[in-house]
Amino acid sequence: MARKKTAAKTTKKLVKKAVRKKTAVTKTHRKKTGVSSLSKRTNAATSKHTDKPLPRQPLGHLLVEKILREAGFKGGVSTDKHILDRYSTDESIFSIRPQIVIQPKDQRDVEIAVSVINEKKGTFPSLSLTPRAAGTGLSGGSLTDSIVIDTCAHMRHMGSVRTEHGSTLFTCESGTMWRDVEKALKKEGCYLPPFPASKDICSIGGSVANNAAGPDSLRYGHCADWVHSLEVTLYDGKTYTIKPMTYREFKILTKKNNAYSTIAKEVFALIAKHEKTIQKTRPKTKKNSAGYPLWDVLNVSVASFRRGKGTFDLTRLISGSQGTIGIITSVTMRAQPIAQDTQLIVVPVFDLMDAGKVISKALDFNPINIELFDGLTFDLALQHPEFFKDRLSKLDYYKVLLSLYTTYHVRYARKTPAFTILITIDPKSLSSRTAAGMVKALKNNHGKRARLVKNRHEREMFWQVRRASYSLSKLQDPNKRPAAFLEDMTVPPQHLSKFFAEIKKLLKKYNVTAAVHGHGGNGHLHFYPLLDFGNKTTPALIEKMAEEFFATAVKHDGNICGEHNDGIIRTPHLSKMFNKKTLSLFAQVEHICDPLDIFNPGKKVNPRFDIKGSIRDKN
Repeated sequence: MARKKTAAKTTKKLVKKAVRKKTAVTKTHRKKTGVSSLSKRTNAATSKHTDKPLPRQPLGHLLVEKILREAGFKGGVSTDKHILDRYSTDESIFSIRPQIVIQPKDQRDVEIAVSVINEKKGTFPSLSLTPRAAGTGLSGGSLTDSIVIDTCAHMRHMGSVRTEHGSTLFTCESGTMWRDVEKALKKEGCYLPPFPASKDICSIGGSVANNAAGPDSLRYGHCADWVHSLEVTLYDGKTYTIKPMTYREFKILTKKNNAYSTIAKEVFALIAKHEKTIQKTRPKTKKNSAGYPLWDVLNVSVASFRRGKGTFDLTRLISGSQGTIGIITSVTMRAQPIAQDTQLIVVPVFDLMDAGKVISKALDFNPINIELFDGLTFDLALQHPEFFKDRLSKLDYYKVLLSLYTTYHVRYARKTPAFTILITIDPKSLSSRTAAGMVKALKNNHGKRARLVKNRHEREMFWQVRRASYSLSKLQDPNKRPAAFLEDMTVPPQHLSKFFAEIKKLLKKYNVTAAVHGHGGNGHLHFYPLLDFGNKTTPALIEKMAEEFFATAVKHDGNICGEHNDGIIRTPHLSKMFNKKTLSLFAQVEHICDPLDIFNPGKKVNPRFDIKGSIRDKN
């Protein structure tokens, strides 16, 4: 009994202390922001953010389940050790243990969770919500030391595919798996062009939140380019349909008194005030998922928009925001008819300096994609034929292997190309030109062995090797793990050869190996150095390598973040791409959309996780 009374007294003291802290935090917040409520805020990013993790507050997290249930939350809520362990990692190099994992059943559950955290943030400042979908991200975007909100557990409903105003559309909840959407679209003869390489294991909501892309992004762009509208729960705990709007629609919205209206007004004012700076900031590379793409929110100038032209589109900010602006509950996207009768041209490049020239010439023909893989990937495929056994039917397996070894021994005379470039073309887009004419043009521009591949099994062989590059790299050393931290750098295609030559020197300098593949048409390379995460020196090595490799990309007019987003690994390095003024604009945008830092703090702006201290210690 005495112990119970002591415990009760201790709890009362903690609660009183928390209430005093809430009052102090609220006063400080109001004083520094110059506001008295959430609906009255300035554009200025304030010290509500921190560049260091807030102290954990176990009492606050313990109270969350009780408060959620009382508010009507129907989904799962867990502090079970094994579940927390599972959510401590994703496909990135990090390991960060959450305090709680919640799995909303539906949109209403998401609204309840946001409202509860919003209400209790003053009492317990360390509370936050980090959205997680399939956990396939490579930047640590879904990791947190507070609350994970997993939308993949239950929110996976997909509506029917439909046609509106000549466009094929579908709507699905954010946790719907890409593979399920792909099956439904295929029945209608359609597909989602920005499909990532991870399409068999990732979700639609996660892909939009990261603004993912893949091979066909050369012609068709990222996920953001295919978003029709989004259902997003904003900081006030209400869900809004967000889509492109005309100036007239914008003016009607801004007369309302809600979070969406406030965000729209303040983001527009920010863009109007800093229009020239924002446009100058646009990355030089076609692919980019770094920062907040303010340059894409308006598709015309501010003056033209005010005259009734163009649209204002906040889905451009939310796509790629990694859940730092709000929580996506539902997605409506456009789809594209599957191209028929595509053809594959393969160009083996034995002199590395020829790669950029071949790709630049291929771009003249408007290909669907230009993919590539390096010599190490090709060698690993030759050394591990059994790897492909489970990926092909028995007959196809032997025919694909025959093509692999015939190509190496006969066509390439046992010499491995520095790069193998795969170019997919749509004969319809060639207009009066032909595939044969394209092959000839490539041969005359450093692609001496360019060839139109007509054999189905040979085509499949090249694509199997390209898709397997990451997985094959794991076979080099079972005691190491391919590390995702350099894998998203992008340079203008014409700089690709010189960039890769420097990358090879750096890999040699640090005595690490990495199989390379990527989207050649975008000058976008993916490579994952093999590292031993059980070695205590690995975190320091990662920091040193990141500094030098990222600087090399920027030196070649490139960026450090093509499609895998900022997360924990790249957020601290955004100053390499953007100046202080632009970073300040990003911080202001995040503050406008998330005034109390409820949503996934430490990502995109205001980095708060120590990289070395957060790196996993197991392979």
